[in-house]
Amino acid sequence: MKSIIYSLVLLLSLPFSGIGHAAGGPMNEDLTPLVPLAQQAVDAGKRGDAEAFVKAAEEALAQARARTSSASQQRIVGKLKTAVAEGKAGKLTEGTQAVEEAMTDMKKSGPPRFGGGS
Repeated sequence: MKSIIYSLVLLLSLPFSGIGHAAGGPMNEDLTPLVPLAQQAVDAGKRGDAEAFVKAAEEALAQARARTSSASQQRIVGKLKTAVAEGKAGKLTEGTQAVEEAMTDMKKSGPPRFGGGS
């Protein structure tokens, strides 16, 4: 009797086994427009211009928050928040690295892809 119950539970749980794979970015998410804003922050950070770095990083952060809410967008916002905080603290090297990490996530999303999903 117990084996029948276990088999039934296993059989009924099979349709739900793919739910864990659904967590990701939406198919039409495109965060590449944020790259030029982030590049301005990186350039200012490499020049050593803290004021321009913070301004550009805050602008990129504001644009990133205005985008769709997804896992990749949340990672980018977190890294840009770190960059702004580091820039305000005068740690331009660490702030620039945080923006560069955010840029790699921005470039991963890319334009929509069709024909079999993303």
